[in-house]
Amino acid sequence: MALSTKEYIFYIDVFSYCNLRCPTCIVGNKFGDIHEWPKGLMSVELLGRILDKALSECRILAVGLYNWTEALLHPDLPMLVREVKARGLPCHLSSNLNILRRPEELLAEGPDSLRVSVSGFTQPIYQLGHRAGDIEKVKHNMVLLAEAKATTGAATGIEVFYHRYKHNVAEMALMEQFALSLGFTFRSCLAQIFPVEKIINISEGKVSPDDRTTLDLLALPLERALAVTSQTKNTSCRLFDDMMTLDIEGNVMLCCGSSMERSNVVGNFLEMPLAELQALKGQKTLCGPCLDLGIPDYFMATYPEFEAIASETIREHESSGGPRRGVPVSLRVI
Repeated sequence: MALSTKEYIFYIDVFSYCNLRCPTCIVGNKFGDIHEWPKGLMSVELLGRILDKALSECRILAVGLYNWTEALLHPDLPMLVREVKARGLPCHLSSNLNILRRPEELLAEGPDSLRVSVSGFTQPIYQLGHRAGDIEKVKHNMVLLAEAKATTGAATGIEVFYHRYKHNVAEMALMEQFALSLGFTFRSCLAQIFPVEKIINISEGKVSPDDRTTLDLLALPLERALAVTSQTKNTSCRLFDDMMTLDIEGNVMLCCGSSMERSNVVGNFLEMPLAELQALKGQKTLCGPCLDLGIPDYFMATYPEFEAIASETIREHESSGGPRRGVPVSLRVI
């Protein structure tokens, strides 16, 4: 196979499930039948074969060992990171950090980054965005992660990524202070709802009571965001053009924003040329309504209007009785 000059980011789910039930995610909002997902975990050998084939067909900008699921549940995650790094590729991880096994062993393999996603500093606030999670476990594991980084001397960039809802902005400074005290970087984003299919359903008025509860938490109301993005009329999509998303069996999915429904499976990465897989992605009908609504632009969140809309929503929330000040909580974790 001839090496293409095309560059891709690979997102590879190495574990088949998640320990949390976040309402904006397909695991938590139960989009589709999650019992039909492939079960288990990706072997080190399979990941190596996928990477070798990919390197023979394209240029790889980065490998993320995650998409919809929790990579840190994989018992051999350090070995998976080693497979990526042995090929000279950037390796990125993302976690809710409610579990942390052998952090020294993991960081010793040199992942380039590890993102910790959070949505509050106290349990009553955090559990709204990270359902079934325990923020005290997360903070304890953050301390362990900082200690492991110091012990190993790892250059891994650890980032705390705060999902902003209209109810949790008051706690953001507390989490930022805590993250910085551990030597981590801190960044925030406006919380979004996934996947593509659920957004399309909601735009068509198909809203369940659980959906309504989740939508009411968002600082960036979905309908207002789509009112902006649907006017752009983009005909291309970075999620489609520049990213390859694989499940634990090495099946290529339509994109990182679509669900794990079997209808979104394009083909097995090891059984078909990459160029053919990319062409088959273009035959999926989901892309049309997705582009019409500007959903890729919603996911990329590049519109300055979004922050203005969110600020207005948060002010309205506070004026109606929502919290205005950070809770005076100790930053020390025992």
